[in-house]
Amino acid sequence: MISFEWYRSFIEVYRVGTVSGAAQVLHLTQPAVSQHVAALESALGNPLFQRTPRRMVPTDAGKRLYSQVASAIEKLESIPHKNSSAETPQTIRIGTPQEFFTDRILSQLPQDDHTFYTIQFGLTSELIQQLKAGKLDIVIATQKITLSDIEYELLFEENFWLVGPPNMAIPIAEGISQADLNPLSQWLLTQDWIAYSEELPIARRFWRVVFGKRIDVQPKLIIPDLRAIRQAVECGFGFSVLPDYLCADWVTENRLTLVLKPTQAVTNRIWLAFRKSERQLPKVKRMLEICHFQ
Repeated sequence: MISFEWYRSFIEVYRVGTVSGAAQVLHLTQPAVSQHVAALESALGNPLFQRTPRRMVPTDAGKRLYSQVASAIEKLESIPHKNSSAETPQTIRIGTPQEFFTDRILSQLPQDDHTFYTIQFGLTSELIQQLKAGKLDIVIATQKITLSDIEYELLFEENFWLVGPPNMAIPIAEGISQADLNPLSQWLLTQDWIAYSEELPIARRFWRVVFGKRIDVQPKLIIPDLRAIRQAVECGFGFSVLPDYLCADWVTENRLTLVLKPTQAVTNRIWLAFRKSERQLPKVKRMLEICHFQ
């Protein structure tokens, strides 16, 4: 008879990619997890993983088994046990942009003895693929990537502001007309700029929407972290475009100068993504509640 624990170990090895990582999630020893996987392979008559020096790579049989049993196992785990004296520990694996998670989500995560979190930072396109493969439970996504088995809930809408160093005199700022922003755009092109990457992804979109043209500048400073960009602007390295949730308080505190908050808002939506089949699972419902969804 195949043990339920064998399936649990298989699923976590599949998701985490290593026996040691699965053992940590399950609060078991590594030998126990290895024995469970080996016993399941023997019972099914197929190898479920290819053992490599760094990872356990699922075979085709392993992938098929995971798609067949993962959702059912999690549903069984969510059923309260009559004789349980405490909740079963669970690990919620979250993929997210680093800045948004740190600023908006981290403080909202419940701190209790039976919930553990594994946080992975990365680009939405990469994180959604890991969600689809069962290696993450939740993704905080900056774009909706349409996949038949992935569901999205709107989490947050950010607006982008153009900001500069504190107490900086902007020669043409007085009496600036939102109807004619050309003088401001021309002046800004002569200033130093800070960007997330060499392609200026945020500033490029802001320029196109607000000024109706392409931005053509060489960033003085490139930092792939929005909070570090905010700090660099405060230190006087140049101008940048930042989401309002990161810079509104700093503008109020005169740590940044608000150069332009356009009447035609440049917005970006942030989504909570999860597998459709797992919407009713406790860990998914919990994250939906944390993010103010009912």
